[in-house]
Parts: sequence; structure tokens; C-alpha cells
Amino acid sequence: MKDITELVAQLAAYKSTLTPTTAPGAPPPPEPPDFARSLLTPEQLRHTQTAPRPRLLGEWLREGDLGYLFAPRGGGKTWLAMLIGNALAEGCLLGAWQAGEAPRRVFYFDAEMNVPDVRERAEKLGITSLNFCWLSNEHLYLDQGLSVNIAQPLHQTGLSSMLPDGSVLIIDNLSASQIGMRENENDDFDKLEEWLLSLRRRSVTVIIIHHAGRNGEMRGASRREDMAHWILSLKDATEDESHFKEFITRFSKCRNCQGRDAMPLRWALKDEGSQITVSCEAHGNLDALLAHIREGIVNATELAEMLGVQCGTISKWARKLMNAGLVRKKGREYEAVELRPRAGVGVD
Repeated sequence: MKDITELVAQLAAYKSTLTPTTAPGAPPPPEPPDFARSLLTPEQLRHTQTAPRPRLLGEWLREGDLGYLFAPRGGGKTWLAMLIGNALAEGCLLGAWQAGEAPRRVFYFDAEMNVPDVRERAEKLGITSLNFCWLSNEHLYLDQGLSVNIAQPLHQTGLSSMLPDGSVLIIDNLSASQIGMRENENDDFDKLEEWLLSLRRRSVTVIIIHHAGRNGEMRGASRREDMAHWILSLKDATEDESHFKEFITRFSKCRNCQGRDAMPLRWALKDEGSQITVSCEAHGNLDALLAHIREGIVNATELAEMLGVQCGTISKWARKLMNAGLVRKKGREYEAVELRPRAGVGVD
């Protein structure tokens, strides 16, 4: 039989493997967060005071948003991004989008273009507000020998310190502004997520310009879309030779408003030599419905949500398109049968 002293020593040694020990003089381990202190009952939630987020442009853009603007190469996304930035800096309307509650400081990070090209576009669009500042990767390299990488924590900190609370950061574009983040890997978005959340907590609005993939949707992993307040797509629609750029915008996601407050729009940009003139009009009911069906949105419920109308209204519009030979019905879904609408078919 083992000596009692030996048994006690073995028991103490066994306990030491179960209970973590702290080195003499070391601080005690941190206590776990007390999440229970912040629980809200339904009654407390109802009376919690939260300030409404100010509108920045139309009903769709609000302070602290994260949003994406995407299009194929050459589709006009940079032109539209600069127009949006200028409207925010000036506190003015843009097309059908009403002006926000007040002008904002806008920081436009251009990761791709040469400085002369940026300057030419800014001059043609009439961007002169002191609220609008450019951060050009080319100028930054010539000035400091640096290029911004938004996936790098040290660069994220540098950008954060540059941005005042309540300002706007436009990143043009996602592919050119980051290194080391695999576009198709959801886990790689973690390199940006916490930084973007830290900006949201400071009411900084972030607009990210991105490319469309071959399927017409936003390129890359889907997780980045989860925390977005809105996603705006841009489709080339250039027809008039007097316009160097025409495109249609539509929201595939919009948390801030209903579809009727974020309707598809048709934009036309005309180069007058020294300046660009911009016109905008609602993308007509039948035109919008036909465009969505051609893009692969074929379910009546989804179409109704996109256009902000009832399913019965979609059926009525679709019947007109079917009578014109532009659409046919397959079961419960619609299918486009022509590439272009016939003469005489237009806005309802």
C-alpha cells in the first residue's frame, strides 16, 4: 500500500492538470464579458432612444451605410461614383435622387487611374467643392513611395485616422485597392469586416466600387454582401450616338427603403467638350420589367419586390410584353424571347 503522503502528492499533481495555474506575480486572467447586463426586454427595446440616421442622398443612402456599386469593365461605374461623391460634397440632388440633409466630407480613394485621367474627369464633372478630397494611389506613390492596401491592418488604421466621424469614403475599386485577399474566398473578407464595422460605429459611410462577373452579378465571394445596406448595379445601355455613356441603375439590395423609393433609372452622359451633362429619367415600367427578365429575374414575386409593386401588377405588365412577343411564360416564370423591344412598346 502506497504511503498516504505519496497519494496526496499524486492527487495534487492530477488537480494541477485540471485547473490552470497563474505564475507568481502574473495578473489574474480577464473575466469573461457580462453580456447579460445589456439584455433588453421587449419593453426596454421599445423605449430605447436611438437617433435616426441622416439621409445623404435620396431615400436609399444614409449615414454609416456600407454599399456596393458594381458594373462590368467600362460600364460607367467610376463616372457614377464621382457624381455621387460630388452630390454628397455639395449637398445637392443627383438625377432622381433628392439631396441629403447636409453636405458631407467626401474622400475618394482612386486605386487605379493615372492622375491626369482623374483630373480630366473631375474637371468635366465640375467637382470643385472643398468638401471633396482625392487620395490617388499614383500620387501617393510619387509623393511618399506608398500604395494603399485596404487589407493591411496598418493601412486600415492610417485610413481611419484620416476620416472624420460622419464622413464618406469611396473606394474605387475593390480589386485594385487590396493585395493578398482572395476574391472568391469568404474567409478572406474577415480582413476587411472588422475595419468596416469600426467605420460604421463612427458613422463613416463607405461606398465600394467593384466589378461584375461573367454572370452579370457582383464578382467574388458572397459574404461581403451580408453586411451591405445596399447594392447598386449598373448596366450599359448606350444607344444614342450623341451620348458617350448611357446606363441603367437598379438596386439588388436596399435596406433603407422600399422598391418604389429606389426605382430603376436610366442615365445619359453627354460630353460637351469642356463638361459632361447628365440626364436621368425613370426606367419605364415595361422597360424595367423586360430588362429584369432579360437579366434572369423571372419569378413574379421577385420582380414585384424589385419594382415596388404588387404581383398582380407584374402579371398585367407581363401580359402586355407577351402580347408584343417580347416575353413568354414557362410554368410560373417568365422568359425573354427577343434581344430588343419592338417599335411601339414603351413606358406604360
